[in-house]
Amino acid sequence: MFSQHLTRRSRRTLALAGGLAAAALTVSGCAGIQNSAGGDAGGDSVTFTLATGAQAGTPNAAVQDWFLDRVEEVTEGRISFERTATEALCKAAEVADCVRDGRAQIGVTVPDYTPQYFPSTSMVSIPFLSQNSQAIMQSIYDLHTDYDPAIAVMDGNNLHHVATWPVGRFLLGSREPLTAAEQFAGLQMRASGPIIQQVLSDAGANIVAITAPETYEAVERGVVSSIGGAIDFPVNYKIMELLPYWSDPGVGQYSTFGMWVSKDAYDSLPDDLRAQFDSVVEELNTGAGIAAFNETAAGQCQEMLDAPTVEGLTAWDESATKAWQDSVGDTGARKWVELATGQGLQDAEGVLEQYRAGLDTYADAEYDDATSDCVTAFAGR
Repeated sequence: MFSQHLTRRSRRTLALAGGLAAAALTVSGCAGIQNSAGGDAGGDSVTFTLATGAQAGTPNAAVQDWFLDRVEEVTEGRISFERTATEALCKAAEVADCVRDGRAQIGVTVPDYTPQYFPSTSMVSIPFLSQNSQAIMQSIYDLHTDYDPAIAVMDGNNLHHVATWPVGRFLLGSREPLTAAEQFAGLQMRASGPIIQQVLSDAGANIVAITAPETYEAVERGVVSSIGGAIDFPVNYKIMELLPYWSDPGVGQYSTFGMWVSKDAYDSLPDDLRAQFDSVVEELNTGAGIAAFNETAAGQCQEMLDAPTVEGLTAWDESATKAWQDSVGDTGARKWVELATGQGLQDAEGVLEQYRAGLDTYADAEYDDATSDCVTAFAGR
C-alpha cells in the first residue's frame, strides 16, 4: 500500500520544487480575494479572509495562528490574512459554508458541525481507535494528499484540505461523578462527533446538538446536565464553573478541528505561492501543529487545578473502560462506513483501511498528552 504512497509523495515533492522556482503567474479573479501588484518579495500578493470558530486562547486557535503567521513569514507577506474575530464573520456552524460560497477564503471550525462536507475526516469519531494526536493528524493529511477518494470529496465541496487535528482526549463533565457507562442512562449530554454521539446514545444518553460556544448557557439553564468534550471545555468555555466532576473514560481522541481554503482560491494562487503554501501545510501536519496545540493545552491543566469549583479530574478504572469498549465492539467502524458512504465518500472502507494503516505507520510519532498529564496532576493535588 505504502510503496505507491511514497511514489506519489516523491512526485509531489518534485512538483513543489519546480513550483518554487517558477515565475509568479497572475492571480485569476476569485470572489473575495484581494490582489495587488508588487508585495514585499515582488510579484502578485493575495489576501485571504479568515472565518473561524476557534475561540481565542484555545489550543485550536494556537494551531490556526501558527499556520497564518508561518505562511505570511514564508511568503514574505505575499500571502496575508484578514483575521476576523471568532464568529465575527460566520457562526462556528456556518464556517464551512462561508468558505464554500466565497465569503471567506480560509476557514477553521469543527467539521462535525457540517458533517456532510467532511466524511473523509470523521473517522476520528470512532471510539477507542487511537490516542496519538500526531499520528491522527498526519494520517488524515496523507489521505488528502495522496488518496483519490478523500481528495475527491473535498474537491466536490469546493474545499481544499489544509489540516485536521484532534481536539484532545474525550472527557466527561458532570454534576456527580461518572465512573462507568451504565450511568449514562437518562443524561442530557452535549458531545460532538457523529459516531461518539451514537455510541453515547446507545448507552442511554440523550444527545443535545449544540455548538461549543452555546454550551455554557445550555448547562447553566439545565438544557444539558453533562458534556463530553476536550480539556478546553472546562477551561476556555468556563464549564468548570458549572460542572465539578471530570473524568477520562478511555475513549481517546474523538473529534477534530479542521482548516480549509476555498478550492477556487487555492487553484487561483500563482504556482510559486501555491508551492510555498503547500510547504507550510506539510510543516503544520508533520509536527508543528500538534506542538502549537500542546503548548497551549499544557497551561489549561493548571487553571483546572486552581479552580475552586473543580472537585476532580480522574481516569476511569481500566475494567470500566474495557467493559464499555467490549459493548461497543466494531459498531463504531461499521456505523462510520455507512455514514460516510451516505455522505458521498467513495470507497469508505478503503479510506478507513488507509487511515488505519497511517496510524500504524506513525504509531511511534512523538506527542504530548496534556489530558493524561492533568489526570496525574489531579491525583497528586
